[in-house]
Amino acid sequence: MSTAIQLARYNHSVLVFDGGEGRTSWVPKYHNLLGYPQGISGKELLRLGREQAQLYGAEIVKSQVGRIEKTEDGDFSVTTSSADYRSRYLVFATGLTDYQPEIPNRYEFAGRSLYYCLDCNGFEFIGQKAAVLGHSKRTILSAFALLDYTHHVFIATNGQPLEGREEYGALLKEYNIDVIETPVERFQGTPGEKGKLKVLSFQDGSVREVDAVLSTYGTRANSKLAQDLNVEVNETGHIVVNEFMETTVPHIYAVGDVINTTQMLVFAICEGVKAAMMIHRSMESKRQRFPARGE
Repeated sequence: MSTAIQLARYNHSVLVFDGGEGRTSWVPKYHNLLGYPQGISGKELLRLGREQAQLYGAEIVKSQVGRIEKTEDGDFSVTTSSADYRSRYLVFATGLTDYQPEIPNRYEFAGRSLYYCLDCNGFEFIGQKAAVLGHSKRTILSAFALLDYTHHVFIATNGQPLEGREEYGALLKEYNIDVIETPVERFQGTPGEKGKLKVLSFQDGSVREVDAVLSTYGTRANSKLAQDLNVEVNETGHIVVNEFMETTVPHIYAVGDVINTTQMLVFAICEGVKAAMMIHRSMESKRQRFPARGE
């Protein structure tokens, strides 16, 4: 949305394809955005962003993009379920999709006491009883990282063997990080708006008190549409860009989580503005002449 706002302020025609229900939409509070000391919900931030973009003339199309093709004259044809559009430039801000823990009632607590990004939500773990869900080496390293915030940490692998347990076993023991490989039955607590976790219950009938949970199952970059246009991606599927937010295909840019693994909204906002600046300068450099006075 920051790209759309800046491009519209450059007096360009801007279309935003908003498929809805991205990661931002279910974040209950962003706490590290300058100017929001009490935090702001993802839905409210999106609402304000759309309003601001439209204020400067950007058009919001509430539809999923199904296909994008390069036209013979070098433009792009963008197809949704209801219409076709043409554009000279594209900006992919398609983000990530989280791989979810296989626990039935996970969405009752997602974003409230079940978290996916330690950089984003480490503060919420301070002094809390914390569980790390997963079974990879990343799970172990995340458990160690949580020790900066709390000394009450355990790992729940949800029925899977823990990769790297032999390698890190001594350290796990030294820091009193228990590893529970029994499958998780469900989360228990107060679901809904507050989404406050109290207990992890396991299939063998045992329970473990918990205040906050970090999921470490990783993410998938939403880059298929870009790949269909032969845009280069890295080994994790993230779109490759240069310092100007340009992809390997001319006139295609990418910003936000789809290009990196920081998962921090503030980075995405800055990258969006930078992409808009680079597109505007690209258009300026392609002008054949400046308009005569009065044109």
